[in-house]
Amino acid sequence: MFETNSIFSISSPIAKILFLGLLAAMHWQCNRMVPIDDIERAPQVTEADQAYADVYKSLDGHWKGQFFVFEAQEQGERDDAVLYNLKREMIQQDRLDIVNTVVVDQFYESESPFFQKVKIMDFYDDKGETEVSLGVNKVQDGKMWCVVRKPNETVIHEGSTEGENTIIWQRTEQNPQRVEYFKETVRATTYEIIGWGYYEGDDLSKMPKTWFYAQYQRAPDDE
Repeated sequence: MFETNSIFSISSPIAKILFLGLLAAMHWQCNRMVPIDDIERAPQVTEADQAYADVYKSLDGHWKGQFFVFEAQEQGERDDAVLYNLKREMIQQDRLDIVNTVVVDQFYESESPFFQKVKIMDFYDDKGETEVSLGVNKVQDGKMWCVVRKPNETVIHEGSTEGENTIIWQRTEQNPQRVEYFKETVRATTYEIIGWGYYEGDDLSKMPKTWFYAQYQRAPDDE
């Protein structure tokens, strides 16, 4: 039987320090175990995350606009110098046909400099219906992540920055093939997206068949 003045008694100063240290370690470990696809819990902020503080801040608010999906009439040999240096002029070429138009409302709300809630309402012209998705933009383990939970899938992109106003989002997945690259530039009242994708059956040695372009405006209530 332990005496009340035992060093291991929870009432002793040393035991309290050890106990609190154990709780802190358990809390840290729990946060470290937050999966990338978790859109509810904010992960533990690490020293490596600090460089990305407020990286999503300019997106906060309500944005409205149209998202266009294009298909290339023909595909030449893949040119990475073009694919990773996207310009609006590429989308304006005659060789691309609009195959879908999505009317979009996007809502962003930062809960911290590293964790931003996202709500997306997409009205699809071809389906005549609205799809609602929830997600987060977050910084976790020293990396930028965009996680969007759609009705039929969870989409995860890893991010990087280009200058002060542009975020690059990309993913590379197999079975099924999903290779995407988006360049998103946010200014005071405009939000522009240019991107491309390869999907199941597409030839990665050719230029992409599928291209994207969007331009959103900040909603009047957020100006």
